[in-house]
Amino acid sequence: MAVEKMIMMNVVGRIESLHQVAKEIILLENVDVVNALNEINESHFILNMAEENVDEIVDMSLIELFNNNNDYDVIRRKIEEVEKIFGGDFQVKKEYLRKEYDFSSCLIDVKTLYDKVVNIHEKIENIENEIKKIDEFSRNFKYIKDIDIKIEELTELQYFTFSVGILSKEDRIKFKKNYENISAIVLHTGSSDFGEVCLVITPKQLELETNRILRSLNFHKIELTKEYLGTPKQIIQRLEIRKNKIEKELENLKMELLEVKNKNRKFIEICCSKLTMEERIDQLKTQMVSTKNFFYLSGWITESEKKNIQRYLEKYEDILINFKSDEDVREGFHPPTKLKNHKLFRPFENIVKMYGIPSYNELDPTVFLSLTYMMLFGMMFGDLGQGFILFLLGLWLKKKSINKAYGLILNRLGISSMIFGVLYGSVFGFEEIIPALLIKPFENINLVLSSAIIFGVFLLIISYGYSIVNGIKQREIKEGIFGRNGVVGFGFYIVLLLMIANKFTEIKLIPNTIGIIALIILAGVMLLREPLTNLILNKRPLYSEEISSYYVESSFEMLETVLGMLTSTISFIRVGAFALTHVGLFVAFKTMSELVDNFAGSIIILVLGNVIIIGLEGLIVSIQGLRLEYYELFSKYYKGEGKEFNPIKVR
Repeated sequence: MAVEKMIMMNVVGRIESLHQVAKEIILLENVDVVNALNEINESHFILNMAEENVDEIVDMSLIELFNNNNDYDVIRRKIEEVEKIFGGDFQVKKEYLRKEYDFSSCLIDVKTLYDKVVNIHEKIENIENEIKKIDEFSRNFKYIKDIDIKIEELTELQYFTFSVGILSKEDRIKFKKNYENISAIVLHTGSSDFGEVCLVITPKQLELETNRILRSLNFHKIELTKEYLGTPKQIIQRLEIRKNKIEKELENLKMELLEVKNKNRKFIEICCSKLTMEERIDQLKTQMVSTKNFFYLSGWITESEKKNIQRYLEKYEDILINFKSDEDVREGFHPPTKLKNHKLFRPFENIVKMYGIPSYNELDPTVFLSLTYMMLFGMMFGDLGQGFILFLLGLWLKKKSINKAYGLILNRLGISSMIFGVLYGSVFGFEEIIPALLIKPFENINLVLSSAIIFGVFLLIISYGYSIVNGIKQREIKEGIFGRNGVVGFGFYIVLLLMIANKFTEIKLIPNTIGIIALIILAGVMLLREPLTNLILNKRPLYSEEISSYYVESSFEMLETVLGMLTSTISFIRVGAFALTHVGLFVAFKTMSELVDNFAGSIIILVLGNVIIIGLEGLIVSIQGLRLEYYELFSKYYKGEGKEFNPIKVR
């Protein structure tokens, strides 16, 4: 339940074994590669000064970047096109990559398969398009099937033109009323789903005027192809014959494509896996350097993987591996962060990462966030029945979502809600079904609100502890010791709380005089944190800016600190407020259901009320919980300025 310890790995090997070593590192999926050229230029790439290392050390003065002349875009596009035609995703599988392979053979075979598949697919598309056209033509000719006139006779008219189209019933009525003003013969040939079908024959000299009138009536023209001859009925029969014939061709082509797919699916997956590996190797080479004889590689690995990586790489001849711990490379180095948490808390890493990745030398807040977020949610949304619904929704989301973490988070929030539901004695809003093991919120309003603030104080105290530990780990005297979230700030907060508590308790927790003196001293120390830090570290000058500007700015910061401490504490009252709102909202729906005489209506209102509470209030409560975590707690102790451990992978 912490940030995993990192070590720097430097690798030197024969250029002949580069491809295999690179492939091994990618398959291991536990090396976060860094730029080897920078490491060498900054004298961080160090080899043991042994006699057998002389060639590698001498060659380091001749290093150069890799020239990447490979262009895999063409074959990638071909594979993606085949994947699209086959209608499925090709999986990149490691078992295809562990043995040695010749990728050049894939280039030829994929091109051959691509040509074959695309040829079949184009034929299928052509036939499908022809079927669509046939259906469209059949539909168009169907509208005039009762006209016993050959289409070619109409198209060959010397002085007249014709068109077939559809008018709405209203527009056809308008058309009929203006027949005497239209120089055209209009024949009603039938009805369709869209309106009335009409055949319009007009003299060619008056075609423009007729078309203008037809457009004003929203005349939808039906295109009739000239390639089919005969009467509409004869044309429809020929179209059906043609359609039946090409449908058989289409079925045969689809069977052929399916056979090619079944026969070559494994092959194309193998090629896809090999292509992905070659792309990753090229990606890895961009971070490496080489000479004529050797390659040089650097990367971060977890200390737990050191022996495993060493075992895999040392099987290659003439390979040198040097490991340096984070202590050895502390100056100027910022190791990546890899979180290591129990599976119970692991889903909440996503919430932490939404704020930022913890720095390598910063405490991982995942466990603290997990426990507090679940408790805050449960306290604000305590209900056994509604919590169970959230639990089921989490199971569903886990199965349906690509990122299963959010479903797992909802699972845990549902369980927390169920636990507090038992403590509150609430089942789907009803408080009469089970007894409350702890408290009924609506009957103890003051206790609920005061308990929420006390709980918030407890969480803030833990946050100060995290901040102090982080300050010590990061060797920050200024903020870790003298800052408002450090030791002095924590002392100031405790004294301030004790003095406020004196107003509400009979026992004086701290004498007012001592408290005021302590607050003044602690405030003065926070005010002088920069010069005090520089004195301890023996740095000059004591101030990084003008003294007057420093004290004016620090005075306002001091005021902001006091206000921030008070508002952060009071902010937790919302936990109690939402616990009461949760009960009150259901009481409102319950009252409405009781006002309805109909039993079914009452049930519908209660069910609808629970749906609204689960959906709307559940969302609001989860957001409020995040707000308390991010703004009131994280702001005290967490920066989240790290870089996530990102090992190179084949997938």
